[in-house]
Amino acid sequence: MHQMKRYVQWGGRVIVGVCFIWLTSIAFDLSYILSEMKALFRNGWILLAMTIAYLSAFLLRAKAWQMYVNERMPFKHFVDGLFYSLFLNHLLPIKAGDLIRTGYLASSNQVSWKSALESVIIMRILDLMILGFIALAGVFYLGMSISYLFMIGLIVGGAALLGLLLLKEKWRKVIFSQAKHAGSIIFSVKGIVLVLLIVVSWILEAVIVIAVSTQFETTLTFLKSIWVNSFTIAGQVFHFSPGGIGTYESFMSFGLRAFQVPIKEAYTIAILTHGYKFIFSFVIGFYLILSAPISWTTIKLWMKRKED
Repeated sequence: MHQMKRYVQWGGRVIVGVCFIWLTSIAFDLSYILSEMKALFRNGWILLAMTIAYLSAFLLRAKAWQMYVNERMPFKHFVDGLFYSLFLNHLLPIKAGDLIRTGYLASSNQVSWKSALESVIIMRILDLMILGFIALAGVFYLGMSISYLFMIGLIVGGAALLGLLLLKEKWRKVIFSQAKHAGSIIFSVKGIVLVLLIVVSWILEAVIVIAVSTQFETTLTFLKSIWVNSFTIAGQVFHFSPGGIGTYESFMSFGLRAFQVPIKEAYTIAILTHGYKFIFSFVIGFYLILSAPISWTTIKLWMKRKED
C-alpha cells in the first residue's frame, strides 16, 4: 500500500510537471511578464490591498487553530507557527511546513507533540474540505466550461488520495482517534465560528488573484477568483518543488482557462500571483529570524519526527 501511495503521488507530480513544461513552452514570454510585473509593483494601492488581505487570511487561520487547541495560549505562537510553515514550504524542496508547524506549537511546552500533530492534521483536513467544497460548488454555480469527464476524474482522484491517506496506519489512527474530539468542537457554536474563519481566510486569499487580474483584459469576477484560488491551492497535494513551483502555475493556468482567460494571460497571472507569495513568505521569514529565531538543528529534528 505504501508503494501504491508513492506511485500515485509521483505519478501526479510527473503529470503536473509535464503540464508545466508544456505550458511554459507555449505561454512563457519574459518581456511580457516583466512588463506586467513592473506595472503591478508600481501600483501601491493594489499591493497594499493584496498584502492586507493575505496577511489577514493567515491571522484568521491562526485564530481558528488557537480556538481548536487552546484559547489561553498566546495568539502570537499560532501566528508564528503558521508563518514558519509558509516560509519553509517556500524555501525547501519538500512540503515540510506541517511538521514545522507541529514542532513550533509543541515547543511551547503547553501541548505535546502528539496533540500538536493531531491539531495540525485536523486543521489541514478542514482546509482541504473547504477548498474542495468551494471548487466543486463553483463548477455548478459559475457555469464553467469543464467537461464532465474531467470532473469525474477529479472526484475519483480526490477519493483515491483520501483512501490512500486512510491506508497509512499513523494517519488513520490520528483521524479516527480525533474524530470524536474534533466533532465535539466543530459541531458547536465555537466550531461554526472556527469553520467560518477558515472560509473567510480563503476568500481573502483570493483577493490576490483578482488584484493581479485587474491588469489584464479579463472578465474575472471575485467569485471566479475564489474558485481559481481554491482549485489552485487544492492542487498543491502534488507539490514537488520549493513553494510548489510548477504545480501552482499549472493548476492556476488551467483554472483560469476554464473561464476563457487566454493561456498567455492565465500563465502570466499565475506567475505574478505566485511571485508575490514568494516575496511575502521571504519577508515573513526575515521577520521570524529576528523575532522568533529557531536553529536549523531544531528544524531538522522536527522533520525527522515525521514517522513518530
